[in-house]
Amino acid sequence: MTARPAKLAASSRGRRSIGAAQYRRIADHAPVMVWAAAPDRRCTYFNRRWVEFTGRPAEAHLGDGWLESVHPEDRDRCLAAYARAFSAVQPFEIEYRLRRADGEHRWVLARGVPLVEDGTLDGFVGCCLDVSERREAQDAARKREEDFRTLAENLPDVIARIDRNLRFLYVNRAAETLFGRPRTRIVGRQHHALELPPALAAAWSEAAAAAFESGEEQRFDAAAAGERQFSGRLVPERVAGGAVDAVLAILYDVTARAHEDEKRAQMLARERHARAHAESATFARDQFLAIVSHELRSPLNGIKSWTHVLENLLGDASATVRRALAGIMIGVEHQVRLIEDLLDVTRAMSGTLGLVKHPMPIMPVLADAVEAMRAHAIEKDLRIVTNYDLGEREMHGDPDRVRQVFTNLLTNAVKFTPPGGTIHVSARAEGGMACVEVRDNGVGIPPEFVPYLFDPFRQAEGSSSRRQEGLGLGLALVQRLAELHGGHATCESEGVDRGATFRVFLPLRRESGARVVLPDAHRDDPNASALPSLDGVHVLLIDDQREARESLGALLTQSGASVDLAGSCAEAMASLELASEGARPEVIVCDIAMPGEDGYATLKRIRAWEAAHGMGKRPAVALTAFTEREDRRRALAEGFQMHLTKPVAPAELITVIASAARRTRI
Repeated sequence: MTARPAKLAASSRGRRSIGAAQYRRIADHAPVMVWAAAPDRRCTYFNRRWVEFTGRPAEAHLGDGWLESVHPEDRDRCLAAYARAFSAVQPFEIEYRLRRADGEHRWVLARGVPLVEDGTLDGFVGCCLDVSERREAQDAARKREEDFRTLAENLPDVIARIDRNLRFLYVNRAAETLFGRPRTRIVGRQHHALELPPALAAAWSEAAAAAFESGEEQRFDAAAAGERQFSGRLVPERVAGGAVDAVLAILYDVTARAHEDEKRAQMLARERHARAHAESATFARDQFLAIVSHELRSPLNGIKSWTHVLENLLGDASATVRRALAGIMIGVEHQVRLIEDLLDVTRAMSGTLGLVKHPMPIMPVLADAVEAMRAHAIEKDLRIVTNYDLGEREMHGDPDRVRQVFTNLLTNAVKFTPPGGTIHVSARAEGGMACVEVRDNGVGIPPEFVPYLFDPFRQAEGSSSRRQEGLGLGLALVQRLAELHGGHATCESEGVDRGATFRVFLPLRRESGARVVLPDAHRDDPNASALPSLDGVHVLLIDDQREARESLGALLTQSGASVDLAGSCAEAMASLELASEGARPEVIVCDIAMPGEDGYATLKRIRAWEAAHGMGKRPAVALTAFTEREDRRRALAEGFQMHLTKPVAPAELITVIASAARRTRI
């Protein structure tokens, strides 16, 4: 009976010996660090993985040597955990830092289990696993969670996390204010149990359900009682595999922003209304000025024509009569100039003042403006002294508008310089700019008014004490026209009665080989003063205004022409039908703005009549109060050969008709 157990025991030891070698081999190839300790807690074995990890030989770790690889801050904690486990003979688990072969301390998870046989502790066996990356991930997740909670708890907006049953898993401090109850009574409940405003609860439920179903972020807006406005975002939170586990909800109270948006919308509406009103007022102003210009030009045309007729009839009249006629002509010219300035300033202010630019020499234009002003200066006993040092330099500009700049400066100097004064005009080049200077010793300018000198309708003298006529537009046009050419204008004055100096700067072109020569309207011509005769010229004059029609008819008749008058398109066509072949008109002069059929429609009917009778086209002259460049272009495009503006100079009209008649007879 006793031998059998002894044999079994021996056999068992043999198997155990073979098993220990196998276990050692397995332990050396295990992917984790394996260790073993005796009952006295002294380590008796470390596998190859442990040796490779620490970089120290196994013998150095036996006994208590392994503690040398443990981080100094973790040693006492490790020994205490080991002591408790050995004393209680129970498994243990602890994390501590273990020095790796490269000197870096890595976090490891150590687990140990007691080896007990026949009720006696035979030691401990365990393993260590490198958990640094997991721990870092856990620390990062914990940090993110802490950061999130810190941020969420300090936000004025409601932050919540809800599950698929729409129960609150977390709410921040702001939720207590909105829901009117502590967080302990919110977490674990569904939102409809919190007595939210119906509109907010419905929008919340719909958006949350959509977020769980679609996995996409949802947004909603809702109004609550008391005119409070809310805006919400629900962001799905996915777990491994992509399933939506929870939804992060953010609820903003946008009541203040909604009120601000409403105010901005109201302000925008008011601004749009004001802009529309301003645009309407600007359009009405432009239309009004265009109509006024047209209505003023037409009677001025009659006055100018009748005055010319009277001058020819009263050639031997008394000096008083001749002075009266001259005064009428001066008044007409002054009114025309005021109308032109008013329209030009309006176009400049509205951005519709167009320029026709091309290379042009400056000096001929300046000299022409000076010579044209000499007569007015002599009449007022003023001297104009010139000093030109600009040569043949050119600029890229509109000759008519550049001449207008110089003319306005000279007119201003003549107007405000008392008799016996002197006006100095000079021109020179300064740093790529042409500087034209007009200096006078006249009434001067108060220092406080100089900054406003180029503003439209601004004049230094009060309306009840003004000594000079005008609307205060000339200098405003000087500045605006200079700017449109890339330049500017300046003024200096030392004060009242100390004169003024105006300078206009215009950009010069770079020197070029070709020179552009402008026609000189004042070049000496022995025949320039003699008007051509209209003897034998037959003219059809069409104008709906009686004064304009009859005054121009008398003017042309006095010049020898045979004139047929028509007040409308119908009358013009009747005149053509009744005229015999030898008495048909050679030249047609037609107004544009007429009731019923305007000048364009009238000319079309005349051209159709000419074609039907196998006749060539008669030269047609548009005589109109429409003075824009666009009006001139349209008149030429519609078939007119010439565009004249009212009030037309009698000499200009007679010359144009004579020239047209000559072309007809060739």
